[in-house]
Amino acid sequence: MTQAVPASAAMGVDGLEEDLARTEAVQFRGRSLPYVRALRYLREILTGPDRVPAVANRLEQVWGRREFQNYFSRPFLLLAALRAEALASADHPLARGFATENPDSLAVTRDAIVASLTRERSGVWMMLSSRGMQTNEVARAVVWRWPAELAGWGNRSRPVALVDVGASGGLNLIADRLPDCWNVGAGKPLLVASKVDVCMRVGFDLQPLDFRRDDDVAWARACIWAGAAQRVERFERAVREWRCAEQLEVPPALHKLNAALIPARLPELLARVPARGVLVLYQTAFREYMASSQRLRYEEGVRQWLASTPPRRAVWIEAEATPERQAALTIVAHVPNGAGGIQSMELGYTNIHPETVHVRAKGAKAFAEYFASPSVG
Repeated sequence: MTQAVPASAAMGVDGLEEDLARTEAVQFRGRSLPYVRALRYLREILTGPDRVPAVANRLEQVWGRREFQNYFSRPFLLLAALRAEALASADHPLARGFATENPDSLAVTRDAIVASLTRERSGVWMMLSSRGMQTNEVARAVVWRWPAELAGWGNRSRPVALVDVGASGGLNLIADRLPDCWNVGAGKPLLVASKVDVCMRVGFDLQPLDFRRDDDVAWARACIWAGAAQRVERFERAVREWRCAEQLEVPPALHKLNAALIPARLPELLARVPARGVLVLYQTAFREYMASSQRLRYEEGVRQWLASTPPRRAVWIEAEATPERQAALTIVAHVPNGAGGIQSMELGYTNIHPETVHVRAKGAKAFAEYFASPSVG
């Protein structure tokens, strides 16, 4: 399987017009008319011959020293900052266009966007200068709930240690506390593990959100697309569970850490897992947010660690975009093969906000058979 390699990072507003156009075409066309309209007007306002100098120059100042690792970071950040302000006030120029439920796409006009980006609106500029995209898509927990079912880890059959890389606010660490929401098509539910014996919940992120803080909750909510009512509902439910998570037998813990340094922490984490247990290292839509050098260090370190691990004691699961499926997540599991190497299995793929999972029967069967073998310890 070919992996997606992130392009060189963009600085400031360099190449912004191309990124706005590509994000509209790949991410939103046919999915979100309010955001399609917004991105087209933003191209005019910020980069076109009819650009608005006051807005474009201000953005260039705010982003002058910021580095962005992928084509959609800046467009997503613009939309989220505008949506955060719109959600905060019913009088905002984009309130009707960026409402959570039933947004009015016709309310997203050039004038409304210009009015939303005046210098006086300090809140939006503060977010553009300091915030980053923080996707807390609870449905992405399919990356571990489904493999846990394939491997037979439900009904507390085996201790499972969860390690979430790029955890953001960590909501997927408590996904076993949330309703299932996945299918395999035609309304048939995807079977996922329940009553998992979670013995560790650890998340790593360079800038983790704190969902005990209302401002971080508000920002994460704004990062959810306008009109995605079901996603907002799942998010709100997850935040309520997170705020009670300290009462869990094994509460989650978030750590601020550069991804390149995570592999060095894995041996210590595995040492804390019971002898019959398995460490599940997972990531979802994370690769493209890393600088190329950081990504190489992270992936090389994880592979070296995994290859040296006894069979059935650890698994690394990626749910990432590929060149073949840019607007989808391909779920790939890597396990130690017992001979100093790694075996990789494509389990399936789903959309970036997972609902329907397209199962790769061969890979799913191989994964189940691997963990059906006698466990170490």
